Amino acid sequence: MRAWCPRCDAVRPGETTCPVCATPLATLDDTAPGDRSADLPPPPSAEDAAPPPRPPRLRVALAAATLVVAGLAFVAGRSLARSAAPAAAPAVATSTTAPEPGTDRRTLGWSARAGGLSITAADAVRVTTEQRETVAAITFRIQGVPDGQRVLALRGLRLLDSGGGVYASVDQQQLGREGGAPVEPVEDRPGTYLLHTGPAPRLSSLARIELTGVVAVRPRDQTITLDTSKPWPPGPQMRVVDPGPRDSVGVDLGIAEVQGADLRLQVTSAFVRDGQAVVVIDASSGFRGIPGELLPLGAELRAGDRVLCARTSVLGEDSRQQSAQGIVLSCPTRPVPRLTVAVGVGARMLPLHVTLTP
Repeated sequence: MRAWCPRCDAVRPGETTCPVCATPLATLDDTAPGDRSADLPPPPSAEDAAPPPRPPRLRVALAAATLVVAGLAFVAGRSLARSAAPAAAPAVATSTTAPEPGTDRRTLGWSARAGGLSITAADAVRVTTEQRETVAAITFRIQGVPDGQRVLALRGLRLLDSGGGVYASVDQQQLGREGGAPVEPVEDRPGTYLLHTGPAPRLSSLARIELTGVVAVRPRDQTITLDTSKPWPPGPQMRVVDPGPRDSVGVDLGIAEVQGADLRLQVTSAFVRDGQAVVVIDASSGFRGIPGELLPLGAELRAGDRVLCARTSVLGEDSRQQSAQGIVLSCPTRPVPRLTVAVGVGARMLPLHVTLTP
């Protein structure tokens, strides 16, 4: 036990009263000799210890709100970062609007041969008509037609898709006693013809083309001879040539039961000059056309065995006129003593059973 003066704050061992101030001394427990912690006041008990001050409710709310806002900002930042990557790709999106291969233009090159004839589906394009319909135009090259006669139509033509269905429809036209899908010659490309279809989907859907023949003008086997032995004038002025008494030929169409079906072709006028000959052939005499039928007319001008020029017309082609018209031949040539007009009327079918595929 040790004695401690609370007034002098001094330890007075062995005393009961402070020898300095005479204050009664207090006794202390000495649990460990020399322990300096005995000089300190005892620590407060756990029951007496006050709990730490709680933060104000406002500060807690502000802290929570700050955490929520920070979390939302983080999430929004992540979302914007993810969506910003594709936003830089509008160029890729516009590339999808470019026409796909085989949509509006396609190179074909499909060929087949049969019976001395050959046909090639060269290429195809899609075009828009005045009625805002999208149709296809297919180019064909046809070789082996006798005497270079013009092809008028394709017989038994079918355009099919990969499933065997109809890719696009084609019009049918009656040409004399033969019928088929009409084709048009391509200017400055001999033996090349253009076919127009009905409404057509993308060209990549076209899988094969079938046909059974080509319809051409009948041979030019009837002739009219012109005497051109007189001098041919130079310069632009032309001399009239008298066709003579044998200036026409009659054509048997094999349809005598139809009134007004008698056809007679007549050279109504002819002109020559140095370097050129012009002949006008009229087909209106006695012929009024056949309802629902067009009549092909082929004509050529010859100097001996040499063909100076040839042309094909379709009589009754203008639906507003019932009467047939004729054809005009204008050919470059040097002066010759005789010219021959050769004509052929009607159409004939040349067999060509083929299937065109890639």
